[in-house]
Amino acid sequence: MAAAITARGVLDQFLSEYHAAIDAREYQPFVWPHRALGPYLLIFYLLLPPSPSPVSHYARYPLFALIIYLSVTAVHDCRSPAVTVGYGIGLLNAWTILWSATLIIFNDGRRDYRRIERQERPDEAPDVQGLVENIQGDTSALEGSTTDGLKLLHPVGELPEPEPSVTNDLAPKLQSPEIFAAQEPIPSSSQEAYTWQSLPDNIVHRLDFVLDLVTNFRGLRWTHQGPGTYPPPQHVRETLTNPETPPSLHPNKYPSYRTLFTSNLKSFVLCSLTLDTLKYVTSLDPYFLAQGQSTPSPFPVAHTTRLTLSLLFTFASLLNIFLLAPLVLACTFGPRLLGPHASTWLYPPFFGPLSSIAEKGLAGLWGGWWHQLFRYAFEAAGEFVGGKLLRLSKKSTPGSIARVLVAFFCSGMLHACASYTVLGDTHPIRGSFLFFALQPVGIIAQRALSIYLKQKGYREAIPPWMRKTGNVLVVVLWCRVTGPLIADEFAASGIWLYEPLPVSLIRGVRGEGWWRWGGQWVRWYSGDRWWRSGLVFLGG
Repeated sequence: MAAAITARGVLDQFLSEYHAAIDAREYQPFVWPHRALGPYLLIFYLLLPPSPSPVSHYARYPLFALIIYLSVTAVHDCRSPAVTVGYGIGLLNAWTILWSATLIIFNDGRRDYRRIERQERPDEAPDVQGLVENIQGDTSALEGSTTDGLKLLHPVGELPEPEPSVTNDLAPKLQSPEIFAAQEPIPSSSQEAYTWQSLPDNIVHRLDFVLDLVTNFRGLRWTHQGPGTYPPPQHVRETLTNPETPPSLHPNKYPSYRTLFTSNLKSFVLCSLTLDTLKYVTSLDPYFLAQGQSTPSPFPVAHTTRLTLSLLFTFASLLNIFLLAPLVLACTFGPRLLGPHASTWLYPPFFGPLSSIAEKGLAGLWGGWWHQLFRYAFEAAGEFVGGKLLRLSKKSTPGSIARVLVAFFCSGMLHACASYTVLGDTHPIRGSFLFFALQPVGIIAQRALSIYLKQKGYREAIPPWMRKTGNVLVVVLWCRVTGPLIADEFAASGIWLYEPLPVSLIRGVRGEGWWRWGGQWVRWYSGDRWWRSGLVFLGG
């Protein structure tokens, strides 16, 4: 009888394949910082002192070419025996290219971006906490919040007005405060004033500014702040010294630090228990042990069960990581260490309401419910191609379609690169990339059907509950058809072999061991040149 397949056995096999490939010089280890220079070059360029010099302005083009070269060679050459590190090599290097293009090619990162900052007044002593507001409330203001998703392809109703450009004159275009209509206490100090700060002259101030710009993908408190996030508090908007942002007529309610901590801690505990359960359940199916979709499954209705488990595992894994941000940064480090970076309004939920799916179908799935971490970069790429290169209006059908196609193309390339750099038997183009390339097809088709039904007068005759049910059914059927493309890639890559938690209650009770992390996580690598030496991450 053949020995049972275990996660440890598959990981040992990956490790043997990794060492064999390294010895044969087929691949190279991913060495930090030698193979991760792209983000540092981007930061270094943005840190240059503000200057009208055309040299610094045009230097971004050869710099971007160098970033592309470094990232592409890392994706082509480097591998890791750790499944999460291997996946990250492709994903993060592809993201480095896209994010660098967003900040210095699609936009001018040294001129276009501004951040809300506290402005000291002459009659006021400095306050290191800056923007930090000690306010009471809860997150109920978000419950009615929805985003328009891919606005120009809204699946139900009238074609909504397109969002204006999200870079140059964006201060007045932050997320509409109406969806957060609730009472917010105004700080007692009448001396506070805020301003839109551009690239500062002071190097220490500039370093904080640049690091925040480069790492703040959702643009919270920046001119490119995206939908589904808290707008600045009312007292901040009303005291902004720049005239671009009008005072809000609708006060808002934000979570207190206690509410932020308790709500996210409860979600983190529940999410961890869910992950522990999913890790055990998926370990029973060789499909989740990188053995391929043709292997027999212990579950009934194997394809649907595997797809459902893959979705739940993906969602729980991402949410568990996302929840660490408010718990660690805002509630543990807090304003004493992080100052304005710990303000509660900078930590909105990463995932939107499930009602977005019922309201808007596939567009609501991707533009409202699923996390919007990469949205600004996707939209910037779409605007660059659709607006600047093709000169298509966002109000036109070709223009809206072009922008959505570009956005999903970028998403597909990110995940395809991640699939390419793992040791498992993956198919990056006809797997991960194809999955994302097909999503705009479904969105456009659903939108076209909605327009047709409205033109024929049928839509008004359909009750709202039936339209919402139809949207949900469309999403379920579409995911059932296209979902295996990405689910099979995840499973084949070995990504579900990772241990999400250091302690497993379920496997501990079953006698399989409580502690799940171990082994050598990192080691020093000595290259043939000093600059090629560094740390190699091996996982646990």
